[in-house]
Amino acid sequence: MIEEFVDDDGGYLRWLSANPAGFVVNAYRRPTPDYLVLHAATCRTIFGTPTRGRRWTADYLKACSPDRSDLERWAREVGGHLHPCGRCRPYRLGGSRSSQTVAIVH
Repeated sequence: MIEEFVDDDGGYLRWLSANPAGFVVNAYRRPTPDYLVLHAATCRTIFGTPTRGRRWTADYLKACSPDRSDLERWAREVGGHLHPCGRCRPYRLGGSRSSQTVAIVH
């Protein structure tokens, strides 16, 4: 199941806290095939304090799922494919991370 967040930082941060083993796609508010970046939910570039601006979901859409394959299908529906984050390298984590426990501190 995929949850999308736009203009909803509270909902997005709650999802991250509830799904630390999940995955997040950062995309433009209107997703385009050329910018679909896949992150692990614990990637420091997509939680905590935004490095640019003051909000996570104001300029970008966050598509979130506990299962990476759901997000891969979503990206195909947008007409593209996922580009893995170079920092968290989500593809080395497998298709689902539900067996891992990770703490997210806000």
